[in-house]
Order: sequence, then C-alpha cells, then structure tokens
Amino acid sequence: MDDLKLLGRNENDLKNEMKIVQTIRKDISMNFGLEICARICLKRGSLHSKMHKGSRFENDIKELDLRKAYKYLGIEESFDIQHKNDKEKLKKEYLRRLRLVLGTELSVKNKIQATGSLAVPVLRYSFGIINWHQEELQTLYLKTWKVLTIHGQHHPKAYVDGLYVPRKQEGRGLMQLEAAHAVEITKLVEYVDRKGGPLI
Repeated sequence: MDDLKLLGRNENDLKNEMKIVQTIRKDISMNFGLEICARICLKRGSLHSKMHKGSRFENDIKELDLRKAYKYLGIEESFDIQHKNDKEKLKKEYLRRLRLVLGTELSVKNKIQATGSLAVPVLRYSFGIINWHQEELQTLYLKTWKVLTIHGQHHPKAYVDGLYVPRKQEGRGLMQLEAAHAVEITKLVEYVDRKGGPLI
C-alpha cells in the first residue's frame, strides 16, 4: 500500500479509525512514513479547530498547513482539490511526454501507441477527480495536433479528425481526450450506481 486516506464524520470517528489502523499496523508490522502524513479538520467545507491530542501515533501526525497541499494518489489537495494548479501540471506533463515520444525513432504506428500508453494516461487518471471543462480538452486537442505537426507526424492540411479514427478504419488511432474523458466519467457513474452510494 502506498497511499491511505481516512475520512471521518467527526473527530471521534477519525480517532477510532486511526486506532484501527494502528492495531492493524502492529499486527502486520507495517511501517508508516508519519513525517509525511497530515491531518485536517473541516466543518461544512471550512477549517475547524485543530484536533485534540491523542495517542502517540496520532500526535506524530502533523496538522496540515493550509498554505500548502499534500499529494494523494498524484493529486494535490488541501481543504479541497487544487483543480487549477493540478490541471496546469497535468497539461505540462502530458505535453512533455507527447514531445518525448514523438522525438524518438519509433515508427509512426508505435509513436501513436506509445502516446496512448504513456502520455494520455497522465490526463485520463485525473478524469472524474479534477474538474475538466470541454473547452480545456478542446484546447489540448489543438495543442496535440500542433505538436504532431511540428514533429512531422501530421500534415498541416491533412484531415485532423483522421488522427482519431481507428487504424482498422484507415485512421491513425490516436486516443481523443474528450472521448477518453467521457468514457471515464461514464464508468465512474456506472460504478456509483451499482454500489448505490452518493457521488462525492
């Protein structure tokens, strides 16, 4: 296990959860990097009072500095998700990987496949967590097209949508970001519907 997040309806719930984690930790001799752990108490979306002191295990976990954020599963969070900052970082990393792939000596087919397995997942991982707007995905679509053109992988006057047509249908087979976003959101909604719980 790499990341663990505990959520409680109140401070007592959270303390009880931490006791359970501490018990399991002792039973299986699991180590925690408590120096990089943090906790925060919120009430209706606003910072509440700091948590009261508890066990040594609890006391070793510092209060989160609201001027900073912590990273959980690759997404920076504070009292909420830092959507704007995270999106900028994800876009830069996506374009960095795209340029890296296109700068190799792979065949055109393999470059497209590598883009789908190395660059697109950077964004796809965040779909359903980060609030992406269609306009932002459309802008990335245009940037992708420009980067492909600069690297000689797509002619400026060629049919742009042909990039996203499957290879079996004589297209290039590149994964479209808006379509990938729609797929992930649909999967998330279907999962929540099956579980019968609220989407938060």
